[in-house]
Amino acid sequence: SLNSTQIKGKIVLFFPHFGVFEMDNWMPFPYIYLGPFLEKSGFSVKIVDARVDRNWKDNLVKELKDSFALGITSMSGPDLKPAMEACDIARGMNNDIKIIWGGHHASALPDEILDEGYGDYVAIGPAEYSFPILLTSIVEKKEIPNDLKGVLMRKDGKNIGIRTPNAAKFDYDDSPAYHLIDVEKYRSKNNVVAYFKTRGCPFKCTFCATGNFNTSHKLPSQYHREITHLLKDLKFDNLCFRDPTFFLKASVVMDCAELINNLGKSKKWKGQARGTFHRQYTPEQFKYMKKSGLTSVMFGVESGSQRMLDFMVKKVKRDDYVKSAEVLGGLGIEMYASFMFAMPGETVADLRETIKLMHELKKVNPNIFL
Repeated sequence: SLNSTQIKGKIVLFFPHFGVFEMDNWMPFPYIYLGPFLEKSGFSVKIVDARVDRNWKDNLVKELKDSFALGITSMSGPDLKPAMEACDIARGMNNDIKIIWGGHHASALPDEILDEGYGDYVAIGPAEYSFPILLTSIVEKKEIPNDLKGVLMRKDGKNIGIRTPNAAKFDYDDSPAYHLIDVEKYRSKNNVVAYFKTRGCPFKCTFCATGNFNTSHKLPSQYHREITHLLKDLKFDNLCFRDPTFFLKASVVMDCAELINNLGKSKKWKGQARGTFHRQYTPEQFKYMKKSGLTSVMFGVESGSQRMLDFMVKKVKRDDYVKSAEVLGGLGIEMYASFMFAMPGETVADLRETIKLMHELKKVNPNIFL
């Protein structure tokens, strides 16, 4: 850890609430990934998470008093309101605090944030590599490097910078900075923890909001260390893989299943799959997944109309979902299926096909959540 003479400055990372408090919350992933990069670059980091801290406004003021920067992430939704309130608090401080936005909303609408004066800089896409460089430039009062990707700023009435985001790199040595949060505030009654082994998704469904089609996978040494830390050291009982498509590579999935199985028979896990799940594994592999604690597989089915599935470029056949439901039904594993309605060009006939597919799936796997 750094001693005070080594620290370049302190940054506060703010995670807004969604207006709903009586719920369980995942950890603030963007910040526990960013944390090690910022600390290695000589910055002291404090996370203020309004989802688990009702007194966040007072705590934000307290933490900003000796900080030079505020980082904010937000989706395009009700969490924008507390995010903007956090900006107002920072702007009202006596010390000059630079505000840097990141996350989905900032990546989608960076100009709006800069034009409205709610941010001094916007980080587009993954920022583990650009953020420390940006902060160092601010602290040392130097020009931002011209070749710094994914960082925009306002200068002379214009928004300048390279809009191309950094690659979705995820295979780095640093473990997430769990030391920056109180883990107990994120422990649900089911004692489930979320985990990302992959960043990005290689498929190009037309409705995708992220536009992040680059993928990067954690190395086996990384995910072995991190999953062991979560299930053994931090004593979580259940692991939810939040990768957009976890079940892509059989060898990696079976490696994870074996790891979890070896960490204790009471451990349970689940993840997200494509409709082609049913033909990606052998019957023996399916049985081993069940033995290792697989309890639920999530599918973004979206539609029961093949016309709409093709229109969305899902690259999946309607029948694939039925076959995957059959495989899971035979194993006694829950199927979790989500659907989308009112896509552009969707007809009542398409909607009827979707409702029909819901009934078919329920028939072959009664243990289904729609």
